[in-house]
Amino acid sequence: MVFVKRLFFSVAILFCAITFLKDAVADELVPRTIIALYDDQNGGGVRGSLIHRIVEMPLNHLGLNVEYHEIHEPLPDIQHRADVRGVISWLMFDTRIKDPLAYLQWAESAVDSGKKYVVLGSVGVLEDGVVHPSRKQMNVFLGKLGINIMEGWVERPFDVKYSYLTPKMFLGPKTFNWTRPPYPIVKALDNQVKVHLSARKQNMPEYDSDLIVTGPNGGYIPANYIFRVNYPGGEEISQWQINPFEFFKDAFGTDDLPKPDETTIAGRRIYYSQIDGDGWNNVTQLDEYKDKNTLSAEVVMEKAVKPYPDLPVTLTIIAADIDPEWVGTKQSRAVAKEFFALPQVEAGTHTYSHPFYWQFFQEKNNIANEIPYLKYYGTPTWHPQGEAKAEKEAPHALPFGYRVPRAYATHPFDIHQEIAGSLKEIGELLPKGKKIEVLTWPGNCSPWEEVVRMTRELKIQNINGGDSRFDPQYPAFASLAPIGVQVGKERQIYASTSNENTYTNLWSENFHAHKYLEATLKNSESPVRLKPLNIYYHIYSGERQASLGALLGNLLYAEAHAGDIAPVTTSHYTRIAEGFYSTSITSLGSDRWRIDNRGDLQTIRFDSSALKSVDFHSSKGIVGQRHFQGSLYVYLDAAVAAPVIALKDNDGYYQPSEESEPYLIQSRWLISSLNRGENGLDFTASGFGPGEMLWQVASPGRYNISVDGKNQQIVASNGHLLKVKLNQIAMQPRHITITPVIQENIKTGNINAGGGHV
Repeated sequence: MVFVKRLFFSVAILFCAITFLKDAVADELVPRTIIALYDDQNGGGVRGSLIHRIVEMPLNHLGLNVEYHEIHEPLPDIQHRADVRGVISWLMFDTRIKDPLAYLQWAESAVDSGKKYVVLGSVGVLEDGVVHPSRKQMNVFLGKLGINIMEGWVERPFDVKYSYLTPKMFLGPKTFNWTRPPYPIVKALDNQVKVHLSARKQNMPEYDSDLIVTGPNGGYIPANYIFRVNYPGGEEISQWQINPFEFFKDAFGTDDLPKPDETTIAGRRIYYSQIDGDGWNNVTQLDEYKDKNTLSAEVVMEKAVKPYPDLPVTLTIIAADIDPEWVGTKQSRAVAKEFFALPQVEAGTHTYSHPFYWQFFQEKNNIANEIPYLKYYGTPTWHPQGEAKAEKEAPHALPFGYRVPRAYATHPFDIHQEIAGSLKEIGELLPKGKKIEVLTWPGNCSPWEEVVRMTRELKIQNINGGDSRFDPQYPAFASLAPIGVQVGKERQIYASTSNENTYTNLWSENFHAHKYLEATLKNSESPVRLKPLNIYYHIYSGERQASLGALLGNLLYAEAHAGDIAPVTTSHYTRIAEGFYSTSITSLGSDRWRIDNRGDLQTIRFDSSALKSVDFHSSKGIVGQRHFQGSLYVYLDAAVAAPVIALKDNDGYYQPSEESEPYLIQSRWLISSLNRGENGLDFTASGFGPGEMLWQVASPGRYNISVDGKNQQIVASNGHLLKVKLNQIAMQPRHITITPVIQENIKTGNINAGGGHV
């Protein structure tokens, strides 16, 4: 008997231990960080690196957050970082790593610790075998990726035969047959490595090469096979030569990665719009305002903002344009005050004096450095004192065609005035209850770390830069920028599309050309949604008939897609974008995850999930789900800090799954604090325009829709689909209930709702 008790006790302890270990293994952080190694020999920093310019956007789409490290700085300790999924390097042939052997050892340790490693271009080490590692030592590292680089190089591969072994890995058929770049001799070592492109030289097998490969530990592409650069009209246009989404999906193993998505909310494509205040005091040239001294700002307000109350827009003003001590007038201040009073207009700043070239003011003695430029300003400038009055040498030409380093120089440059000072000046014109929410970067949109930190400390958002385009002039994924850029320890969020400046050659020609934004909006939505729908422009679009026509055409495009968008303010979008970087995902076992630290990001996307759906019984804090483009978009409840997503198999291919619990498929208004009760649904909703919603309900029938406790309408479902449209204004949250109708007295109009399930 004692033996049996001891045996039972031992089995119980063993069971508890196994359960504990199972839970410990199950609760595992899903790594999303990619360490990017780049060589800053040209001084372009992160912004100028090829990884940021070309690679980061596809990595963001795959749910990956990129953390940059310059190759000549001490290498980061990542072996024990659970958040790091892998490493990517894109180094040049002339890269000179200080201690290449130490680098190779670091790279080997990274792979040994379970990090995936992608090598683009050169490995980054020279091979003289004396000062630098030998080829053998280099191949010890590469061997962990399943490849070796042999001696030899094919300079003129005119007679090689390319084998495109994975057609979906390429954006077109036989991509390299015409360009035929030179290549190194690379050999895949085993069958675990997938060779996507090979080159075979007839009767000379020693020159055969496996050029594009992925494997369990990462991937490799030689320099000339990653992308190409064209120069139509002298302008540099980069184009991928492979399908970057397929390559990095294989190399970093992202198929099973839940992806934070900043393009979508409430099952719809995000819409937002921002106006930079440039041209505020310009008098419009439109015929209908001839001889009326009407400002371009008034034209934009009357023609492009007031007629669209359902489309929020963020107006950011250059403080100098409304400050009488600079160039402001009573008229400019009056227009600003009226503009900001519109309910759909969010307030922002575009700095005080509008720096064009931020790096100029980052340099020491930037005040003195501006003296030689003062004579080029067309408005009053500050006056140097004493010896500084002497004429200095002619200034060097500024980049981007700017003649002066900022728009106005009435007073010496002061970075605190640019940020905090502009908030104070613009804030004086805001209606009660409205405050400045965001700063839009002017000029070349390249602030330094201290300036970005100022916006965070002042509790305002920041956006601009990136200049994403995907149109006949820029016909490539490589012209779409990532979500943002790492600026030291800070983060700058990019605008999702470019403004009219890049279409009009800095507002010098082709003033109609911003109408081609429509191509980018379409190409970044299909066949894969890569960007929100963003309309970004300047006040000077109200200056000419051609530019105003282009702007109104873009707004009509947004109106035409009103049923597909969820409009938000610009500051709301930036908080969603910041949430992409902060989100952490913890695996709770098979097909189950907890989402933490997501900020305002409320969508998690699962790719290749047409046959998956949310298991609502095992989930927490989920408002709804929608299948789109083969992916499953899951909408999280903003009121739940740590929602849990559980998935299950769904046999209804591309059909909303019929569940015993109701859920949202899509909505124009944003929904939170959702309660599913015995008597129906209640939740909070807010948004711009009519409250269009589509719900999947458990039981077909008639439903009563109530807003703020008042019965509004009865709606009949179409099978299990309940379509709701509310016409109330909901810029502030409204409380909504949806309850099944049990009895309806047609004569008296009394409605008794209750019982059953929605």
